[in-house]
Amino acid sequence: LGSVVFFGRDFLSESLGQRQAEIISGVEDSEKRLNEATTRLAEAKKQLSQARVIMDQVRKETSSTKAALLEADYNQAKLELSKRFSSASSILMFRERQILSEIKQYVSVLALELVVSKIEKKAGLESELSSYMQESINMVGAASPAPALSVEIGEEA
Repeated sequence: LGSVVFFGRDFLSESLGQRQAEIISGVEDSEKRLNEATTRLAEAKKQLSQARVIMDQVRKETSSTKAALLEADYNQAKLELSKRFSSASSILMFRERQILSEIKQYVSVLALELVVSKIEKKAGLESELSSYMQESINMVGAASPAPALSVEIGEEA
């Protein structure tokens, strides 16, 4: 046993030294990778934070743009409705005036027809009266022994 320990000690010590060096190298490598991973994690968190700031900014800009577009659409629709209402109002006022004018013209025509009708009736009565008087005079003249005097009653011009 002593000789195994004596001869095997160098081999065992060398083997343990190599194993210890491998373990130390593995631990150092792991620590290095951990530090790199920690650095990458910190960088990713920083990028995530920046992305969130950008997303918030984009949301605000989107909201303000949406509000501006809605306001512009509202104003445009309001202007269009105002124009249409004004146009419709003008058309209605024109049509009202036109109808009023037509009614006035119709009433004027009816009044003229009534006046003409009354004048024609009056002229017709005068004509009848004139011819009745003429006939009466002629009848009186024919019935009397005196010479017949022919009198014409006509319309004055």
